Amino acid sequence: MLPEKKEKTHRYSELRQDIVSGEWVLIATGRAKRPDQYASRSRQKPASETHCPFEGPRINDKEPILWYPHPESNAKDNFDDWFVQVVENLYPAVTPHEKKTCAIAKQDGLYNTMSGIGYHELIITRPHERSLGEMTPQEAALVVRSYRERYMALGDDECVAYILVFHNHGHEAGASISHPHSQLVALPIVPPDVQRSFHGSAMFYKKFKTCIHCQIIHWERKQKSRIVYENDTFLVITPYAPHGSFELRIYPKEHASHFKYIPEESIEQLGDALSKALGMLHRTLKDPAYNFFIHTTPENEENTDHYHWHFELLPKISTPAGLELGTGLDVIAVAPEQVPGLLNDTI
Repeated sequence: MLPEKKEKTHRYSELRQDIVSGEWVLIATGRAKRPDQYASRSRQKPASETHCPFEGPRINDKEPILWYPHPESNAKDNFDDWFVQVVENLYPAVTPHEKKTCAIAKQDGLYNTMSGIGYHELIITRPHERSLGEMTPQEAALVVRSYRERYMALGDDECVAYILVFHNHGHEAGASISHPHSQLVALPIVPPDVQRSFHGSAMFYKKFKTCIHCQIIHWERKQKSRIVYENDTFLVITPYAPHGSFELRIYPKEHASHFKYIPEESIEQLGDALSKALGMLHRTLKDPAYNFFIHTTPENEENTDHYHWHFELLPKISTPAGLELGTGLDVIAVAPEQVPGLLNDTI
């Protein structure tokens, strides 16, 4: 169990360790600026709707894999009124094997190699310039529901080892198309960042017989210094050892290992938490570029009681330089304890 120790505030720079991954970060508040100074001054102008490849009923002239009308729509069966649709990525990072053969690692001389077999899909929302942080909780819940449905469908493929949903917002965050959309990639391997997180939680469980993320939730709710928002089902915090200033994480309060098993009654609550968290970043940081993704249990894992799925939201408000690249340390200019006050001023 985590020690019941009262936390202190710090005037000076401080090194903090992520309790799950073991990675260190440097909290260097001497570099801090006002929140509005983190706003991008060179925001790339969104492409016009006329030239946007995500406009029109059928993206890439193909039938969608999945679609939903707007939650307030009266035309539930009219595809022309879609609000969310899932389509195959026209430029995929991985592709399905024609013969349904699984990828197998093999030697290439000194090295190992594997075919890039998998699935790459786009989850697109209808409004051309309205991001998730500007949507209602009901609209955001539709996006969450589409994530869950695709996790459920692709998780049955025995060749899939891990499914990642991620969202790039803004050119600085890697969004090549400005129209809001998320992506799903189903991989034949478990990626290294997930492996570190999964291994760290497993080691903690082996030692203390409890979920590390549940302990984090208990500790943060007791301390109250890093809670940004919460509703009946979800907690939004800024982590003790973040990867970047204003990083946020969304946890289900009740222990759950697999995102894909989120119950229907919790989807609206997650839509609320996600839209609130992104909305606060949008207003405080003047529509920053950001990435978010879901970390969940790998497919076909048998021992999963130790893991707790969650969202990680990472605004792109600084560029790694020599200190970060030369040491591997993330340097954080805004102390996590300052973030809730800065963000809640915008509600």
